[in-house]
Amino acid sequence: MCVVALARRVHPDWPLILIGNRDEFHARPAAALAEWDDDSGIVAGRDLQAGGTWLGVHRPSGRVVVVTNVRGAMPDPAKESRGALVVDMLRGDGRFGDPSEADLDRFNAFNLFAADGRARLLTNRPQPLIAALADGVHALANEPADRPCPRAERLRAALAATVEASADPEGLLDTLTAEGDPALFLRGEVYGTRASTLVMIGASGHVRMVERRYEAGGRSAGTTALDFRIG
Repeated sequence: MCVVALARRVHPDWPLILIGNRDEFHARPAAALAEWDDDSGIVAGRDLQAGGTWLGVHRPSGRVVVVTNVRGAMPDPAKESRGALVVDMLRGDGRFGDPSEADLDRFNAFNLFAADGRARLLTNRPQPLIAALADGVHALANEPADRPCPRAERLRAALAATVEASADPEGLLDTLTAEGDPALFLRGEVYGTRASTLVMIGASGHVRMVERRYEAGGRSAGTTALDFRIG
């Protein structure tokens, strides 16, 4: 993901809401949102080049994880995959199922939200950090976590307004098409917004996930909506 906002325990109908855009090269292959066929219990889109994901829900536990990259450093191909970090954390096992701060520099620059019974921010820019998130509305984009980011603030404010109005979060999928300055949606022929994703989890364990996909030039490439229960 490249801009993402999280609302936790502040909406009357949906104790957890996660919304965001994934920006990527249009030529990089990806699979649409689905439950993976490997018995992992992961429900997510999939990066078919590296095999991981950028955002997902672990159906058995209700765990949610989303990652953004961070600008400012050339990627090191020798480092561990950020998409694989998301997969391990979703499953809660593997090498990085519960990473420590010492593990975070094994990856290229990233920010990450993880939520289950608790909510955390993990980042390795400007330094490795694992911090608890208070109840409320939070946002991340491609800037270091300690740096103001207009794009993240625009999405955070939109989600906060939805929470304050007790409105249906699905309207935020239209918000994610907003251009202008700062743009939430990037319309490009080579690189741009590839997917907008919404995750809503109710107190009863009902999960609704919606993914709108886009091809080069911002043209619609389909929508997937899934409803399931945790457990």
